[in-house]
Amino acid sequence: MKIIINKFYNMPSLLLISTALCWAFNTIFGQLAVGEISPLQIVPLRWIFVSIFLWITFGNQVKSNWNLIKPHILKIIFMAFMGFSGFNILFYTASHETTAINIGIIQGAVPIFVIIGAYIAYGTKVNLIQSIGVTISLVGVIIVTLSGDINSLLDLEVNRGDLVMLFACFMYSYYTIALKSRVQISGIAFFTLMSVIAMFIALPLLIVEFVISGITYPTTEGWIITFLVAIFPSCLAQIFYLRAVDLAGPGKAGVYTNIVPIFSSFLAIFLLNQSFEIYHGLSLLLVLIGIWLAQKETKSLPS
Repeated sequence: MKIIINKFYNMPSLLLISTALCWAFNTIFGQLAVGEISPLQIVPLRWIFVSIFLWITFGNQVKSNWNLIKPHILKIIFMAFMGFSGFNILFYTASHETTAINIGIIQGAVPIFVIIGAYIAYGTKVNLIQSIGVTISLVGVIIVTLSGDINSLLDLEVNRGDLVMLFACFMYSYYTIALKSRVQISGIAFFTLMSVIAMFIALPLLIVEFVISGITYPTTEGWIITFLVAIFPSCLAQIFYLRAVDLAGPGKAGVYTNIVPIFSSFLAIFLLNQSFEIYHGLSLLLVLIGIWLAQKETKSLPS
């Protein structure tokens, strides 16, 4: 067993496929959480579980690098808010108002937003092919947001959950772009620090939940979903991804994240019996083609 684990931990392709699958399952968990646990509960609880485990295991690395971390702590706090706490709040909120298929496809537009943001923030060059790719992907996102009906745009009838998810993607894109200039400590130490900060940012949400709804408790299914979210998309996926980036570099890692929408679509169909419409297929195809074109001769940012 140890030999198998060691081989797996040294195969970047398997690590990245496992990462994408964990992230795709998060779209399923988001749908299953509806009615079992609220977004204002699942976000702080997931980070409590993750941060405790990581701090016990890797906390010494954070403490030993504190002199490097301290000058950048405000930026790190904002990154944790944008990429972990804020993104997840909107992610699970969107799950209450749209489908896992829509969430997966819209989430696939993050690499496009990163390319646009990198151009704005760092002046990263974008050639004609990349510009066409960005445009095609954005068209795909617009199609799924409008449910394939152009009249929805004319009548200003857009699914609110899709718009919430779109804004969540913008937040995560900021986090991804900010990683380019993150403090230079090991990836696992940085993730440990970020998870602890995300926990403290999210804890007040429990108070907000109490003020809004009074004392409510997750169902048994809600607790199970929270544990699964903490273990797979929150912890294992991040560890796998960090290891894969160390082995293969951020460029290859970025390409593999593009299969998340595909996994999400199939999982939603088979596990949730959600309907895959023609416009879903068209938008998914456009997003993937656009991402493929947009990554031509571009250097991906660290993730």
